[in-house]
Amino acid sequence: MLEGLNKLNTRMLKNLFFVVVISVTASNAGAFCYEPSAPDAPSTSMKPDKPMTRFCVNEFTRTHTCDDWEINMWRSALQQYQYEVEDYVQKLKIYAEEASNFASAVVEYANCEIRNLD
Repeated sequence: MLEGLNKLNTRMLKNLFFVVVISVTASNAGAFCYEPSAPDAPSTSMKPDKPMTRFCVNEFTRTHTCDDWEINMWRSALQQYQYEVEDYVQKLKIYAEEASNFASAVVEYANCEIRNLD
């Protein structure tokens, strides 16, 4: 999990660096315009699957006939699901930030190209 976040943070810093470089160089007449690249969205295969309700649970009547070990396994699966959801949400937030930075970089790129038309 930390390795994935480190890769995403590194990519975010690279994008920020390019936005800063674009901002500094775009003010120069005839400056090179860097075309930004869109960030990669988290894969939908990374989206966690909610554990299925155990066969011994009656959701309609809100009762169960489960043994303690089944309840414990169910709780464990739900806790694991919660961790996976939190991780996926964090990846989505990072992607949203990268996408926002990308949008800003696109505007800078377009303005740079417009300035270079003269």
